[in-house]
This record gives sequence, structure tokens and C-alpha cells, in this order.
Amino acid sequence: MPRHPARRAHVLALIGAGLLIVTFGTMGIELGNEMARHGNLDRQSTAAGNYLRGLHHATSDARICHYAWMAEHKPQDGSCYVQAIQQLSDARRGFESFRVVQLREGGGRVEPLQSVWQQLETISAWPHSPEGTPAGGAQLLADLDQNLSILSRASTLDQADRVANMLRNTSWQRRLALLGILTGVFSLVSAGWVLDRSSLAAARAEASSRDLALRLRATLDSLSLGVAVFGADGHLWHWNEQLAVALGLEKSFFKPGLSYNDLSAVLVVDGVPLLEPLEHVETSLAKGQPAPPVVVECKGINGADLELCRTLFFAPDGAAERRGFVLTAADITMRLRSERALGEAQKLRALGQFTAGIAHDFKNLLTVILGNLELAAEHDLPDQVEQRQEYLSAATHAGHRSEALTSQLLSFMRRQQTGVPDCFDLANLFSLLDGLLARVIGPRIVVECADVSGVWPVRADPAQLESAVLNLAINARDAMPSGGRLRIAARNVTFSVNADLMSLPVEEGRNMRVVSDPTPLPAGDWVRLDVIDSGSGMTREVLDHLFEPFFTTKREGAGTGLGMAMVLAFSQQVKGRVVVATGSGSGTEVSLWLPKAAALSAAQVLQPAVLPKINKPAPSQTLQVLVVEDDAAIRDIVVTILSMAGHRVLEAGDGEQAFDVAAAAEGPLDLLVTDIQLPGPLDGLTLSRVLVERYPELAVVYMSGDLTADSKLPEGGVANARLLAKPFRRDGLMEVVTAALSARTGA
Repeated sequence: MPRHPARRAHVLALIGAGLLIVTFGTMGIELGNEMARHGNLDRQSTAAGNYLRGLHHATSDARICHYAWMAEHKPQDGSCYVQAIQQLSDARRGFESFRVVQLREGGGRVEPLQSVWQQLETISAWPHSPEGTPAGGAQLLADLDQNLSILSRASTLDQADRVANMLRNTSWQRRLALLGILTGVFSLVSAGWVLDRSSLAAARAEASSRDLALRLRATLDSLSLGVAVFGADGHLWHWNEQLAVALGLEKSFFKPGLSYNDLSAVLVVDGVPLLEPLEHVETSLAKGQPAPPVVVECKGINGADLELCRTLFFAPDGAAERRGFVLTAADITMRLRSERALGEAQKLRALGQFTAGIAHDFKNLLTVILGNLELAAEHDLPDQVEQRQEYLSAATHAGHRSEALTSQLLSFMRRQQTGVPDCFDLANLFSLLDGLLARVIGPRIVVECADVSGVWPVRADPAQLESAVLNLAINARDAMPSGGRLRIAARNVTFSVNADLMSLPVEEGRNMRVVSDPTPLPAGDWVRLDVIDSGSGMTREVLDHLFEPFFTTKREGAGTGLGMAMVLAFSQQVKGRVVVATGSGSGTEVSLWLPKAAALSAAQVLQPAVLPKINKPAPSQTLQVLVVEDDAAIRDIVVTILSMAGHRVLEAGDGEQAFDVAAAAEGPLDLLVTDIQLPGPLDGLTLSRVLVERYPELAVVYMSGDLTADSKLPEGGVANARLLAKPFRRDGLMEVVTAALSARTGA
């Protein structure tokens, strides 16, 4: 195996390293000798010696001045004694450092040091006056002086030993210098051997890199997407064979150094370049920071669907000449076709589930309506008026729920929000649910509605809130096939700071929870409405998919999978939250967190819908009205309501018949009430345009079951027409008719 060319550099590095080792070794020997000559200047030892001498002098002064004062009682002797005692008391602060140095220099000093410390402690407690010297004080000073003399002699002997040791160390330094030279030579020989092996390993690594590059090249050519690697200057470095196929170009077009701008110039469809400008790429590279890939889907010059992706890369050392970008081109024509086919299949499957579930829900509502109407028909005696009115009210309420369900389904499919939050008293909701739920849920489940007389009004649409609670109640019923208990309660909650609902205490063993929105609930006043069942609870898997549209655990055709999705949409509309807590064998609790409404008067709080009393209104004027509706039952209702209002009403079942009726009518038409979707060539929109041309003052009302409260005028409709969403009630019809007539006259 040939040696790597860098071997000569390795040899030169070895020679230089040897010279440095010898040079610095010599300097180290000289530096060591210099340090040996100045070893007696150890600062700590010097400081300890000064401290010891200071103690010795202070002790001697205290003894001499004390005896002098005792002999002659001169003031200067007393001052000298007090000053010495003060110095001895102050010496305690530096004693610990002195003790450490003494113990480090040699053993056998523990007892003198301990005695000195105790004696200094005793002296510090003496009064600072010659008269206050305690009995035995002179002996204590004598003992202290003796101990200090012992420590002084030991320090002097240690200093002499250190000098001798430093002299002895000079010969050892010579030996160590020789050992260092030998070690350096051995290290050089070892380094040469290691570098030689490294040179061989580098040659092997280079050969392995060439093999890896060949394998990577084969891998790139085997990919189903085209790959091109460009430098920072926009010139082509590498590419694979699939690149030309994916972009629809000749293979001979790609050459090393091909300019990115030249490639962009040929990849143009309908005058629009497929590649981003090179200036954009250069701007991203100039930042020197990794950026997310830029991905775009487009039609290629060969008509294929392409996915183009541009990704930046940088050298590990940040070198500008080794940075660039990678361009990949993938033909996604087959993938898009497969996705479209899969999407259509999923739509058909979802539509089947949706249709079956809607049929089930409407059957429940129709059961309530028909059952209550039958009961009302049986109670036709004069003394049964009140009970009959109760059944009629229940049927009307179910009809309102059917209307709300239809609006919610349309809104859900169109991703709209139809309800307008308003002030609503939960006491009215609970009074309705108390009797209604017993008939809907069945006799096997005990329904409990708590007292909510003190609960705040909430800001929510009444129909949507009733529908949400009813959906939750039906889900709870299905979770208790063998019977159980359903409890509906509400309470006031005030948070002084933003609250994380997932951190609330666990209640009754329901330790698994999910919240519709993980963000904290804003601080303020809230109403918590709970729907609690005694079922078996949910699994974690069900809980994770709970709010997904069309997700259901019911059998095929028994549910739409939209119940919880509608509850979620309702909570988002009122800017509240839904929290579902469950546990194995602990049942499920669904909590609706609703914002408190502003304080309103009793007249402003919305009341639940009741069956309206039909009173024949006095006509303000007699109009000629044409009603066009293919459903005979609905047409009869509209004709009856308008006739009761005193108008002359003409009717037709389709557009062609309506045109004939209008042509045979006596006098002009004042109002057209037509369904948008009519059988035959003339739908409602076309019919209205034809009749408006004939009767310019004609007012128009469009009816449809696809309309919602916030729907816009359909394309092709006449100006100033009004919309009427099905189902509707008499008051709603008359309001829309009045609005259409006002728009016609400009009132």
C-alpha cells in the first residue's frame, strides 16, 4: 500500500517537535534551579514567622509592663500592659492560618498550638486594665511565652531542613532532567510510529471514500427522483440520470459546470419559470444558517406533475467555497392520481356513514314529534287542554331541534358559524330538559337535573346549547345500555388568573382527561355545565379521537360521528372549552365551560321556545302572490299562511306550470315565493329572472333547505330578493315577505 503524500509533512513535524522538546526541557531545568535558589521566600512560611514573632513580642511586653506596673504603678507601664493584652486578643483572628502552616511544616506541634489558642482565648476575656489582671495571670503569660518559644525553635529547625532539602533536590533535578530527555526521545519515536500508521490508515480511508463515492453514485442513479447538486456560484457539481427524465430534457443537456440560470431558462411553462431565481438562493446562502426546504408542485414542460424541492447545505467548518444547494425533481403524477382516487373513496365511505347517522338522528326526532302529536290527538277533551298543550309544546320543541340540527349540519359542512351568542338562562334549559330527556333517554336511566337557580346566565345561542346538551345526553345513554344514572348540573366558577383545565383535581376516579383547547382558560367568571353518566368510561384510544369528525364507536349506521364535533364547534363559537374526564368503571363527565353573560334584565334573558298561538293578522293590503314549490305539503302551508294574511295566492308545482299560471293571471303579480330547486328546465332562479322582466315591480323570496341564516344571495338571483331557510315558521315567512316588499318599494 503506497504511503500517503503527507508523510513528508509528518517527518518535518517530528523534527520540529523534537527541537521544541529539547529547548523547553533546557529552559525547564534552568527555571527549576532558579526556583530552588529562591525557595526560602515562601510567603506563607514568612507570614507565619512574622505572626509568631509578633505574639512573642506582645507576650514579653505584657509580662515586663505588668511587673513594672506592679512595682511602681506608673501610668505608662499600665498603658504598655493594656496595649500588649489588646495585641494578644487581636491575634486570634490570624491564628487559624498560622496553625495550618505550623502543622504543615512538621508534627509534634499540636499540643503547643492548642495551648497557645486556649491561652489567647483566656487573655481575650481579661479586662483591659492593669488592675483587672486575674489571679494566676502572670503564670499564664509565662506559659504562653514558653509555648511560643517552643514553636519558634521548631520553625527555625524546619527552615534549616528546608534549605538542606533544597540543596539535596539540586542533584535530583539533574536526574529528572536526564529522565525528561530520555522520555522525550522515546515519545518522538512513538509519535513517529503512530504517524506512520496514521499515514497508512489515511491512505486506506481515501480508497474507502472513493469506493463509497462510487456506491453513492450508483444509489443516486437508482432513485426515482432527479437530483442535482449546485455550488454557491450556481454551477452544477453532480446529478443523476433520472434528473433529465423527470424534467423532460435530453441527458446530453447536463454537463459539469452547467449554470443554474441556463437550466431555469429552459424550464418555463406558459411563460412562467418553474425554478426560483438564483438571487433568492444566494440570499439564503449568504445568511449562513440552515433553512427549511423550499417545495413547490407544478406542471413540467412534458406535462407531468412535478414536485421540486430546493435544500441548502453548508460545510461543517463554514467554508464558503463548500456550500451550495440540492435540487430534486420528483414525478408525482401517479401519486396524485392515487390520492385523488383514495380521497373519492373516503368521501363515499364518509358520505355513507354520514347519511346513515343522519337518518338515525332524524328518526329519533320524528319519533318525539309524532309520538307527542298522537298523544295530543288523544287528549281532545275540554278538561285536557293543558296536557294537550304540553304535548304540542314538546313536539314543537323537537321540531325546533330538528331545525337547529339541520342548520348545524350545513354549517359544519361549510365550516361556518351560524349561531349568534346571546344571554341565556340555564334554568330555562334545565326546565325543558327535565321532562324531555326522560322521554328521549328511556325508563332504564334515571335523569337528574340539578338546581341551577343561582347559576349565572351564559353567553350562548339557546338552540345550539340545547342541541349540544342533548347530543351529550344521547351519548351518555348509549354508554349505559343496561341502565344507569345521568346527572346534569351547573355551577359558577371564577378564576383570578388564567387556568389550565388539565391541572384541575381528579374527581371520582376519572383520571383520564382531554380538553378541546390546550391553551389556558382566561381569567374571569365562567359557568361549568356538567353531563355525568355512570357508564363504564372510555379507553385512552377513544379519548384521543373523541373530537374527530365522523369518529364513532357505535355500530354502522347508528350514528354520524358528528355529535362531539358539533359540541366542539359550539364551544369554539362561544370561546369556551370542552373537558372530557373518564376512568375505568368511573363513568364519563363532559364539562362545557361557558362564559358568563353580562348582567341583563329579566326581559332581556332569552326564554325557551314555546308553541306560538296562531292569530289571524289583519291584512294591510291585498297582494297577488305566486307560490312555486314542488312539495305539495310545504306549498299548502305557504299558501294557507299567505291566504290567512288576506292575499290572493296562486300556486304551481314547477317552473313551467308557474309560467303558465302567471300568464293566465288577471293583473300583475306583486310577489313571487319560489323554491330554488325546481324540477324541469326552469329552476327558481331562472323563473324569477323571467318573471321580473315581465313584472319589473315583482318582489321575490327564495326558499331552500340548503340556506342558513348567514347565506348570501345565490349567483343568478335577482337583485333585492330575500332568502327563506327551510324549515320555517309563519312569523319567519311573513317577516321575509315584508322585507321583500319593502325592498321592492324602496322603503
